[in-house]
Amino acid sequence: AGRVLGVDDRPLTARRRRGRAGDLAFAVVAGGLLAWGPADLLGYLRHRTGLGVFGEPFLLGLATLARVVVLVAVATVVWVPIGVRIGFSPRLARIAQPVVQVLASFPANFLFPLATWFFLRTGLSLNVGGMLLMALGAQWYILFNTIAGASAIPTDLREAMDDLGVRGWQRWRRLIIPGILPSCVTGGITASGGAWNASIVSETVTFGGTTLSATGLGAYISRATSEGDYPHLIAGIAVMAVYVVGLNRLLWRRLYRLAETRYSL
Repeated sequence: AGRVLGVDDRPLTARRRRGRAGDLAFAVVAGGLLAWGPADLLGYLRHRTGLGVFGEPFLLGLATLARVVVLVAVATVVWVPIGVRIGFSPRLARIAQPVVQVLASFPANFLFPLATWFFLRTGLSLNVGGMLLMALGAQWYILFNTIAGASAIPTDLREAMDDLGVRGWQRWRRLIIPGILPSCVTGGITASGGAWNASIVSETVTFGGTTLSATGLGAYISRATSEGDYPHLIAGIAVMAVYVVGLNRLLWRRLYRLAETRYSL
């Protein structure tokens, strides 16, 4: 009966031990694969092209990094005030959120031919226009998370600010920014990752037999993919992973820790 009701701890202890042994075995196997995989890829690249193949994508990654930074900064300036306004108004949120969800779910690459036609007609370089294409899919993460953060700010705190007559920048500094910063950082992380992914299809676009290409890591990966150049493709993907992980480690993780420990309600 004790074994059926779970009060006999001997079988459970045996299971825990077997579970720990299984976890340890999985960790050893996974660690071995992770250690073997990069070494094998480096050996392949050293044999085919030499490790100098990483130099060009690292330099091109700086151009894509600049586009990602500008995109996230501009999207934050544009969408954070709008998201706060929507999040503070339940009536407006009921109207706006379905519209935003439809816009966010619409495949952005469907608009690429129209955008390419616009670039050709206006002479706008894809080095600038590529940021607009990347923003079509990435900017909504900032808006969604800002709405969620603003909606979570307690109503009594907002009413207290109204009663005290706190307006303008003081209201943003004392209430709104501490309330939405964790959500905004989450939106920034997601938008940044989405922008890096979108750069592969946004830095090289085709319309009516005309191909526009920007200077960047996304165009490098796209070109290597179309040409079946596996060494350069592997190098481009590896460099993009380094940029994304490095940005998360050096910037976003610190911002998120700051938002949780200092700027939170």
